[in-house]
Amino acid sequence: MIRSLALITLLGCTAAFLYENPKCHEGPSYWCSTPEIAESCQATSFCQQNIWTKQVEPKNVGNWVTCKACTWVFEKVEGYILNDENEDKLLAWVSKVCEKIPESYTQTCKSLVMDYGKQAIATLASKVGPSVICNALGQCSAKTLLLDLSKSESCDTCKKTMATMKQQNDELFSWWQNSCGEVNATIECVKISEYFKLLNDGLLSNDVCEEMEMC
Repeated sequence: MIRSLALITLLGCTAAFLYENPKCHEGPSYWCSTPEIAESCQATSFCQQNIWTKQVEPKNVGNWVTCKACTWVFEKVEGYILNDENEDKLLAWVSKVCEKIPESYTQTCKSLVMDYGKQAIATLASKVGPSVICNALGQCSAKTLLLDLSKSESCDTCKKTMATMKQQNDELFSWWQNSCGEVNATIECVKISEYFKLLNDGLLSNDVCEEMEMC
């Protein structure tokens, strides 16, 4: 109601200034196109209160896609590590490390791992989650993490990002393969580079965008 009254009042006032700027009759879309035009149509206050202050910064879809991709990967890694079977393997490895310290502390070290190992892993995971890691790697920011984009907004950008990464990796693996002639294990080097190429083609596809729920 207040906005309607303001608009009606402004229209009345603007009529007196049409001789200065005859295009003022075009309304708010014209008045608020630039500060200079708003002033010539005596619409500065209206534009500030109803148009300019309500304009939202464009969403940085590209950063959001790389951020979500990063957190998705580390969520998978976290899910792999933080299960009973793999936690036990990790703690068994740490127990073996205890054998490398002075013998008088070995048993104490193993007891600590046995009694508090899983609790320590859970505490670490709660404090250093995927979002913290990706923030530290420069892939996410607090502002990016707060964005919530729909699939229609993120799908095309995700596909383009995957295509760019795939091309860059293909160039890297091609360089690697071409350099295999300079090492002794040439055949093994070529095979490994081919495996990585296949993995690259399989992982960085449109399917991964759907898996990450961006398409």
